[in-house]
Amino acid sequence: MNKKNALIFAIIGLLLSSSVAFAVDVAAAKPGLTDNASNRLTQASWIRINGNIEQWGTTDVRGQLQVVSRTAIHQNTSNSKEAISASAIWTENTSRAIQSARAKENFTYVFYVARLPNASVTTFTSSDGNYFMSGTWNYAKVTATTTVTTDENGTVTRVHREQDSEPMQAYGELTITGNKFTLKIDGVDQLSGSVYRSITRSWFNPFKMGDDASTNAVVRSDVKAIGKCYGSMPGWGNFDMSMDFNNNYRVDISDISSVAANM
Repeated sequence: MNKKNALIFAIIGLLLSSSVAFAVDVAAAKPGLTDNASNRLTQASWIRINGNIEQWGTTDVRGQLQVVSRTAIHQNTSNSKEAISASAIWTENTSRAIQSARAKENFTYVFYVARLPNASVTTFTSSDGNYFMSGTWNYAKVTATTTVTTDENGTVTRVHREQDSEPMQAYGELTITGNKFTLKIDGVDQLSGSVYRSITRSWFNPFKMGDDASTNAVVRSDVKAIGKCYGSMPGWGNFDMSMDFNNNYRVDISDISSVAANM
C-alpha cells in the first residue's frame, strides 16, 4: 500500500471511530423535513435519472447526465416541498471519455459542465417517464492541464492539474421523453442523449454511493466505492459527478471524508 492510500484509509478510520459535527448534515438532505404533530410527513419520494450525452448540436460527444428529484408531502399539503436539480458534463474528445483509464502520460483535456441547482418550473409524469424542468443553469468550459509523475517502475506517484474555467449563466430547459432527452441552454448548442437508469425510492441520502434499496444508511461498501474513485477527474479515472461533493472536478479526500462521516 502506498503512502497516499495509507493516508486515505487512516483518515477514514478516524472518521468512522469519531463523532464528526457535520455528519448530521445529511438529515437536511432527506425529503422528510422537520415535522410536528399537526403537520406530519405523509409521503416522500426520490427519483434519480442517469443518462449518456451523445450529441452536441451536430457534434458527437461523450458525457453524463444526472437528475435528482426530492418531494416531501405533509399532512398540510400547502407545505409540500420539492427540490429538483440536474447536472451534465461532456467532452468533444471522443478518444478520451469523461470516465477513462488512469493514463501515465501528461495531457490537456477540455470538457463542459452545466448545473441546474434547483429547477424553477417542473413537470413530472413518472408513469410514462416524461419529465420537463427549466431554470437558470450554471455553464462552464473547463480546460485542464494534467501532469502525471511516475517512479522508475512506472507507478504513478503524483498527479498535478491546473485548470482554467470560462463560466456563464443562462436559461435552459431539460426534457426527458421515455429513454431520450434534450437539454437546451440559451447560447449553447442543444445536447441530446439517452437515459440508461431511473430509480424511484421513498428516501434520499446523497452520500449513498450504491444502489442498495434495503436501507438509506451509509455503510462501509459506500465508503469503499468512493475510495476506489479517489483521485479521479474528468478524462482520468472513474470520475462520477455524484461523488464530487465540493464541485472541484476531482474526487478527493474531502469527498471521501463526507461519505465516511455520515455512516
